[in-house]
Amino acid sequence: MNIDINEIGNKGLEVEDYIELDDFYLIEDDSFFSDSVYFTMTFTNEGNGRIKAKGKVRTEVSMKCVKCLEKYENNINSKFDIVLFPMDIIDADNSALNPEELEYIFYEGDKIDIKKILQEQINFFIPMNPVCSASCKGICQNCGANLNNESCRCENTINDNNLFSNKLKR
Repeated sequence: MNIDINEIGNKGLEVEDYIELDDFYLIEDDSFFSDSVYFTMTFTNEGNGRIKAKGKVRTEVSMKCVKCLEKYENNINSKFDIVLFPMDIIDADNSALNPEELEYIFYEGDKIDIKKILQEQINFFIPMNPVCSASCKGICQNCGANLNNESCRCENTINDNNLFSNKLKR
């Protein structure tokens, strides 16, 4: 979905819609969109090719907890306020950096790719080590029991506890 910058008038341009995004662009492995992406954006022309995009994005991403390995839903509901620059401000002959390496968001020609903006904003809210809850107990390293749902009945755990309590008695 693209916005033509020539359609951004003096009062700006407002866009509100639902969109389907490809799971491939999510930064966390084994994650996927479990809901459509709802967004609102207001574009205003700041002059010299700079376009301000202010908006909200809301969706749900299914993720795997790194502690218990169970799937959970990560609700994303965020606001953003960014400035986009035209790609042609980069002088390819004199720049040591590629556009992908710069800390700016660029658009090419007269088109702004809304999907690219939304993917970036959503990825800001995906944790590097997703955990289903702060109280997640994880899984037993010996038997693999999910300690959120059951107690560990490992031989090693029982022996380790007995050894520890025996050392305390001495």
